[in-house]
Amino acid sequence: MADRFDPPLLVDDEFGAREICCAMDAIEFLEEWPQQRRCKLHRAASEACCAAYDGRTPVEDARAAFESWARMAHIAVTQQLEAVRKGEIFEIC
Repeated sequence: MADRFDPPLLVDDEFGAREICCAMDAIEFLEEWPQQRRCKLHRAASEACCAAYDGRTPVEDARAAFESWARMAHIAVTQQLEAVRKGEIFEIC
């Protein structure tokens, strides 16, 4: 799939940790984010992920935008997938 994140990102919010594997995972996560907690960086990440999903921009740009937003939002973002293998993370891929 051309919109895959390499490597995937792990985000950890109040609902638990989730693996974000591709632009569509990121789009869905961003759409679920509470409206009152959204900001300009959220919008930029959403637009970048939609553009990558549609093939209008490189997936690396979308991944970078999503990671920047997630760090700003203070949700733990990590590239360590060991927790997924241990079954500690809800895998959405």
